[in-house]
Amino acid sequence: MTRTTPSGDYQRAIRSFFTISNLGSLAMALALAVMVWMAATIQETSFAEGYLPEPVPVEVVSRGEGMIIVGGLDQEVNVRIRTPESVWQDLGASSFRAYVDLAGLDVGLHDVPVRVEPASSAVRILGVSPSALTIRLDTKSEETIRVSVSIYGDPPLGYGIGTIQVEPSSVRVSGPQSRVDQVEILTADVHLSGEKETFERTAALTPRDEVGNALDGVELEQRSTRVTVPIEQQVGYRELSIKTIIEGNPAPGYWISSISADPSTVTIFGDPEAVNEIPGFLETYPVNVDGERDSVSQQVAIVLPEGVSSLEDIVTVQALIEISPVLSGQTVQLTPVVQGLGRGLEASFSPDTVEVILSGPLSELEALQAGDVRVILDLSDYGPGTHFVPLTVERPESLEVQAVLPDQVEVVVKES
Repeated sequence: MTRTTPSGDYQRAIRSFFTISNLGSLAMALALAVMVWMAATIQETSFAEGYLPEPVPVEVVSRGEGMIIVGGLDQEVNVRIRTPESVWQDLGASSFRAYVDLAGLDVGLHDVPVRVEPASSAVRILGVSPSALTIRLDTKSEETIRVSVSIYGDPPLGYGIGTIQVEPSSVRVSGPQSRVDQVEILTADVHLSGEKETFERTAALTPRDEVGNALDGVELEQRSTRVTVPIEQQVGYRELSIKTIIEGNPAPGYWISSISADPSTVTIFGDPEAVNEIPGFLETYPVNVDGERDSVSQQVAIVLPEGVSSLEDIVTVQALIEISPVLSGQTVQLTPVVQGLGRGLEASFSPDTVEVILSGPLSELEALQAGDVRVILDLSDYGPGTHFVPLTVERPESLEVQAVLPDQVEVVVKES
């Protein structure tokens, strides 16, 4: 086998190929090799193309100082991408940043393009939907707006509404100047439902324009207010308890175990002087129970003083006198004991005595001592004014209270 060696000229040609003048050709060859390698790699990689399964929220950048977006910005966009399948499965909304750049924009309406940046360089953005957002800019404004109370419904006949108190009486409103300028008043709606005494209620606040239309797009420093509504009995009107008058005695071996009237109160009106002279109750005409063994239910007229009328046209009540066999029973007349009256207050009440019908073992009833039974008039929750206060009875555990006549008294509380 013959082996040949290069001649001198050939060797010189080989050396000259690697001279500095041919370095450019080497670089081109190397780049071509890299491109061929990349093409082969790409051909071996599978790509996925489509919309992300979840939208990407849009954020705001470079908003001018003191500027505000009217209506806010709660917007998302759908993003179409192309990326290797191995990358796709790890992508989510958090893998992208969508934003609108408001730099240099002034008050008014603007169509601002949405820009989306992927966290990975292997992801290519093919499209964004919507590609632009219509945004209205305005300057931020604040104003203190007064609160007005709207009362729905009327108090009962004979009662009126006093001076309403609101706390707070004004609230700071903020938002786009064009919206804040429209707010004329904040309304708090309160509905009446037969209240006969002063009450407090928390009411939601609604921004309204000058013609009463509700407004949105503004922020309130607080969304509600505390409303105190005084309910006052009008001059010449009073609400009084009904006391059923009994005449005669049940048959031997029977006793009156309960007395009631329906309704138990009535509102009267008339000459203020005549009305004020009436004690805290009205009596009925007598109901005769002489010799009765069964309970008596009877429509009976109310005794109305001259110059006084019933506001609801109630001139009779349904009196129910329950008559039971005597196990043992006793009626005691007591003066209510006032408890819980606030410091610096004094109280008077009418009637000044009430009747308590007790039942229980005869021995216990016969052994009762002064102070064993007490009628309590608890004024812990009552301030200055006229009130109807229910009574409670303290007695030995072996005894039962069948009735208290009347079961509530009129109390006038004053500052001492």
